[in-house]
Amino acid sequence: ESIAIPGSKQVGYFGPSVSTARRLAETSPKDRCVHLLAATKDELCLFERLPFSVWWNTGCAPATEAYYLDPWTEVLHEGGRRASIMDAARSTTSRPSTFVPARTSAAAGTKKVPSGGTMTDKEFARWLGSYGIDLQRFGTGQAKTLTELMTEVQDERKSRLVDRTGVLERHLVIVRMSLCAKDESGVERILTKVPRGREKVQLRNQRLAQVVPEGRTWQEVLEDCFVDKFMMEPGTRKDLISVVTECVKEERLVSPSVPGIPTIYIVHEAKMEVIDPKREELANLGLPSMENFTTLDRSGKKTQWCWTPYSEERDHADDLARLLQDHNISIHEFEPGAFEDLVDEVYLSKNSSLAVKKGTLLRNCQIVKVWLSTDIVNIPHVLMTVSKVLRGRCSLDKTLRPISMRIRIGQPWQDAVTLLLTDRLGLDCAFQKENIILDQCTYRLSEEIELSRSYPGLKTVYRIHEVTCRILATHPALGLPEGNDFAFSRVKKTKDSGIEDTVTTHFQWMPLSDVISKRESCQKDLVDYLVEAKKDQAGPDVKRRVPTPPTPQMPPDGEAKSVIEYLMEGKKTNWDRAWSAARRIRDADYTCRDFYEDCATAFPELSLYMAAFGDGGVSSGRSADDEYQRTVGALFAVYWLMRLDLDGARAFAFGVGEDWKTLSVTSSRPRRDQAEVKKRVVFLESANWELFDDVMVAAGMLDVIDRKGRVSGGGKRGHNVERTLAMLVLTAIHDIMKLQALLPSVAERHAPFCGYQAGEAIGDHDLALAYVLEHRPRLLPSFAGLPEAQQRSVRFTQSGMEYNMGWLVQAEAPPGALFRKFKSIIAAGEVKPSDVSFYFVHWLTDLAGAEPYPQEGCEKYVLKFPLKVLKAFLSSFSVVQELSSKTETEVYEGYLQWRWTTSQPSLGEVPSGAGSVARLRLVVMAQGHSESVLDSFSRLQPLDREVLSTELARTGCSDQTFVCDPGAFAGPAFLVYYAPALLQKNCAVDPLGALAVLAEVLRRARELWPLQDDSVGETVTLRIDALKELEVEAIQEATFGQCWIIDKTSGVDAVVRKVNFLGTDGDQKAFTPESQRILRFGEDMNVDEGTLAIELNRISYHRVTLTDTQRLSREEVLGALRQPSRTSVAMDEEEAGHLADFPEPLLVDTSLPAQNNEGCYFCSKWLVMC
Repeated sequence: ESIAIPGSKQVGYFGPSVSTARRLAETSPKDRCVHLLAATKDELCLFERLPFSVWWNTGCAPATEAYYLDPWTEVLHEGGRRASIMDAARSTTSRPSTFVPARTSAAAGTKKVPSGGTMTDKEFARWLGSYGIDLQRFGTGQAKTLTELMTEVQDERKSRLVDRTGVLERHLVIVRMSLCAKDESGVERILTKVPRGREKVQLRNQRLAQVVPEGRTWQEVLEDCFVDKFMMEPGTRKDLISVVTECVKEERLVSPSVPGIPTIYIVHEAKMEVIDPKREELANLGLPSMENFTTLDRSGKKTQWCWTPYSEERDHADDLARLLQDHNISIHEFEPGAFEDLVDEVYLSKNSSLAVKKGTLLRNCQIVKVWLSTDIVNIPHVLMTVSKVLRGRCSLDKTLRPISMRIRIGQPWQDAVTLLLTDRLGLDCAFQKENIILDQCTYRLSEEIELSRSYPGLKTVYRIHEVTCRILATHPALGLPEGNDFAFSRVKKTKDSGIEDTVTTHFQWMPLSDVISKRESCQKDLVDYLVEAKKDQAGPDVKRRVPTPPTPQMPPDGEAKSVIEYLMEGKKTNWDRAWSAARRIRDADYTCRDFYEDCATAFPELSLYMAAFGDGGVSSGRSADDEYQRTVGALFAVYWLMRLDLDGARAFAFGVGEDWKTLSVTSSRPRRDQAEVKKRVVFLESANWELFDDVMVAAGMLDVIDRKGRVSGGGKRGHNVERTLAMLVLTAIHDIMKLQALLPSVAERHAPFCGYQAGEAIGDHDLALAYVLEHRPRLLPSFAGLPEAQQRSVRFTQSGMEYNMGWLVQAEAPPGALFRKFKSIIAAGEVKPSDVSFYFVHWLTDLAGAEPYPQEGCEKYVLKFPLKVLKAFLSSFSVVQELSSKTETEVYEGYLQWRWTTSQPSLGEVPSGAGSVARLRLVVMAQGHSESVLDSFSRLQPLDREVLSTELARTGCSDQTFVCDPGAFAGPAFLVYYAPALLQKNCAVDPLGALAVLAEVLRRARELWPLQDDSVGETVTLRIDALKELEVEAIQEATFGQCWIIDKTSGVDAVVRKVNFLGTDGDQKAFTPESQRILRFGEDMNVDEGTLAIELNRISYHRVTLTDTQRLSREEVLGALRQPSRTSVAMDEEEAGHLADFPEPLLVDTSLPAQNNEGCYFCSKWLVMC
């Protein structure tokens, strides 16, 4: 409603619309935007396809959704003219609006911008129009408005418009600064601006840059930049930041901010370095921490900055412009926005690539084309595209085409077929898997070369993947079974503004005979296709395993001999085949198959891997077959590392085929995912093979060569045959003690052995093997037949040093268990450097074969390990050399701090104080999940965090503590075997839960081994093999009658396992409180003990006796407990009294009525189980 204001020509407005508009303006979440109520937005068809941000505007109406539209969002008017909401917002300015006049004469082309800023908006617009500049493009997308351009040229004088032979150019002088500084690890980083809001269209970080106005020098602007942007005191820049190099260059580019006017950039490039990042004056630059920071300029505009690794900072637009210019392709001839689209598809979306072939720059694109076929009334038909409708415009194909789609460079065409059928026809993956056959026989790859209309002068190579698919079942959305025409709509985002458009495609089923001339090769494929036999899909082949040896005959009950003695009785090593493998391992004609057959025939101990039986099984949690496959994989790793200068490196990365020949990137079988093949290629090309070779040389297995690969004295490179044979024997037997049935018990005459007393089974598989090698070597004929010197080397790897490399590189063990024995033999001068390197070779090859697919190559390193982690592992070999001059704890602490400082991304300062050792060790254990594990550690319940902080800081060494966290003195310390595996399995999904599980294991273990001052130098091993392959959710799953316990198996060992205290027959298994503790994994494991209804630890784990009950029989109690909807059994006081052996306390609940007004007692499920 309106009203004329008395005495004035103005008109006033009032009413609900005005009030609502005022409230919308006052409560708008950001300035200069269009703010709409939901009802208004729904009623205006103009806004149907524009992207809005949702705002719950409580100032307008309670619980009502409101929307706001960014001012640079482009709107399509009915007439086709593009306008901008920004223009409407600025229409109230005093300057006249712009228009496009006709250019009337050539004389107009000589006009210059008058000095002094006397040109009005209309004159400026008319002057630009005289050069044929399209004024409608200003103020849209990234383009400036005409007012902004005029202000830049006339008032601010930041740029000049120059007529050069009838063409209008914009000249802009800028200084571009590459401000560099080195972080704590020595990596050079560069300061870049983080794009935000409207600038996100650029999708790349920008270096520090400043425009140089007329009348000023670039040096003056550089000084002002640091004063204005980073609040640096005037005149102090030279003391803090030095200019290393500077140059001037001219660049001709099309700037998206000034459409239609080519821009000449006179660029002063200056590389600058921070002299000392720790200076306090540089705090406004985010130094020395190098964290992201925000600045506020004089106009109040916020800018976010980050320090980017210098090697990663690239200006893709500049690179592309230079590349095109070098090949005489002018970007000024491209259609508007085409250059930005090319930057996007080459560098960001990866939808195309550029390559130079015979001096010609080519753009490479990939297209997948699918001929979708079915029988309609017993006549073969194919699906063809008829037309597309976008923004009300219909485009009819002159020739009907099959469905097709552009795909990313490097994307497998098979994946693209699935994506095409989903995106273009709406067929989900489940329907495709069951009802669509992809015929590999019809696949055809063709190439077409043509000049692109969008990029004049640039030739485009289209690689077209063409294939036939057949539908087995009708789908009503596809017009079947009648064969009706149909349409499908999908949402597509525009590249420039991100607006969502609806694309509607019309399809038609056509008889095959009508289109057969277009594709003659498809007739046989479609008509004669055998639907009954689905063709082999294009997925990757199943990983291959080698045949396993036969399962050995196990000893009968009552057999006096040990299992291993019984199984190996009468077995002999085939020394001819064993020496052949060691001698010929580097022969060019000695294949991997020859090597495998020699080893399988030579070493009888390999049959022991199939001796898993009974409840023991395999301690690692894997199957016996897995352990055999892993052992063969480790043998193959030895074979390949001995042949790195032949075919070993390629086989290490790609494996061998069914014919046992070395595979490569071009091998057609086995089929592998493209992502996997890429990883294998990267590993082959980027791995530092010299480090592997150096270890083999240091171990005395390979001859020394110079940098050019030559042997001193000339000739062929040789190897030590005896040393190689010793490594093969060690590899064949090193994991046999993972089979629980083979574990030896310590004999009276050998007790104590590494902490194990007489009669105790040795739970550690490495120590168990060491026991046999020292005291009963004849049980293993392959070891017993080695030369004495090689026996000493093998024995040294298992018991001589008591050192496990995996414990160090994964921070799995405390320093006492890790280094004590090793340091003692170094101090006694008993260790040979070649024997230490011999152990390192064993450790490397053992881990290389960790995946149970020997013929696939060393997948643990190639596919599972980042190269930087592998390099860190190889670099860790030198750590043990420090034991000669430092204590075990000092060496260990130094190693942990080195891993922290070299971690990528950077983790900041090395922690100190309570919990610092826990954080250092957890980061190494998590291996690639450092940030998530540190965040979860800080969010742990206080009790759990205290347990981890205290227990992980125990050293297991007398009179030694960590410098950064010296709080833990008493012992014993704990070694949680497979704790890194548990974290690595769960850190990507539930790191907090994994840490809580680890804390619970340590907490209950401490109850079994209370702290004692005289045990400070001891270490207890806690084996969590049963947990390491499980996700936290699976660990926490509660099954009636089952729970997790930690079971003390010896004075230095405990094992975590799942038990069932209440069997299906109702019989209860005995529980031993002296050696067992229940682990509370689940929702209550972090609840304070005082809040628990029944605390199992406080009732001493009494066994409930349910016999001789009068009113409540044993069967009734068990039946009630098994009801899925019940969590407890209710009974009155008299009934509870009949359970004579029932432990105290019971949970009393008086809120529920009972007979004779007596209290109602509840018996928990958990209490009865125990």
